[in-house]
Amino acid sequence: MSTLGTWADLFSGRHWRVAEELTGTVRHNRALVVFERGEFELPAGSAFRSLLSTNMGRRGVILQETDETGETDIPGSRIAIGHKSLVKARQDYSAVW
Repeated sequence: MSTLGTWADLFSGRHWRVAEELTGTVRHNRALVVFERGEFELPAGSAFRSLLSTNMGRRGVILQETDETGETDIPGSRIAIGHKSLVKARQDYSAVW
């Protein structure tokens, strides 16, 4: 996994949750993106790049930043990351609920 060196900036002392309320299909540009409880998959021929990696991917999760209690979302703070990045953020930073 190639990284952009923003791990500590995004996860040290910050708190995130998977945006499980995101379910359904959304048209983005010309592609239909399917969301299932915060997880998403782009159609073949489409890809995204997260803030954490230079690698492109088709599957990932949307994270929503929260306050330290996890009760209040911080507006405008959603990010898309891959599944491997989610595991690392949980294991190395304990930053994702």
